[in-house]
Amino acid sequence: MYWRAETAPLWQAFWSQLQAAARVHGIALPDLTPPEALPDLRAHWLAPDLALSMTCGLPFRTVLKGKVTYIGTLAFGLNAPVGHYFSRLVSRHAPFSTDRPRGSLGVLAYNSADSQSGWAATQMKTPTMAPPRFSGFVATGSHAGSLAAVAEGRADIAFIDAVTWRLLKRYDRNALNVFQCGTSAITPALPLIAAKGTDPAPLRAAFRDVTRGWHPADPMAMGGPLSFHVLPEQAYFDVGLPTPPP
Repeated sequence: MYWRAETAPLWQAFWSQLQAAARVHGIALPDLTPPEALPDLRAHWLAPDLALSMTCGLPFRTVLKGKVTYIGTLAFGLNAPVGHYFSRLVSRHAPFSTDRPRGSLGVLAYNSADSQSGWAATQMKTPTMAPPRFSGFVATGSHAGSLAAVAEGRADIAFIDAVTWRLLKRYDRNALNVFQCGTSAITPALPLIAAKGTDPAPLRAAFRDVTRGWHPADPMAMGGPLSFHVLPEQAYFDVGLPTPPP
């Protein structure tokens, strides 16, 4: 889910090490399939021979519930409990600007209706903010697309996965044309899954082995320093479900 051209070499290297560790634990993982080669993510996640993938917390607790095996969760050194994450709010207005539509944060750009960080997070209360209101909505297809919509003035605000935001600040010039203006509520981060019926223990052992020894020269180049955690699966299902976009 954090794959892009600039991060691909590091993810390929990580996967190669994971394959080696998996073999030690009796598993033969296939070669990595780049996300752009997966035209239908839902079909990919529900494939009966799915060896391993990363999904989003919202589909995990909706269309994938009871249909896949939870393996664990990668953390990226965010300022959050391990295995959890949040969204960064970015706006084309300076914080506390008075030219937003009265009573709302303006037009929201969101990546997709099945995104926890880009859509569901917009409806969650935080300790300092009630769920915000918006005067309109623009579906963009990706966090980078939402950033572009805000930077270009087609939307006023977007909620962007905090790890993705790190990558966009590093690799996308549109990040220079927006303001960071807050964070969303904290929820469990993106779950790693395999086909239903998969024994999670060997894969968990392989992930622990690899993340403990994974020390790239610049871990922020792939979103942050990696660690692996197994959360109570119920923690995902305890997060409320959002209403769909209008």
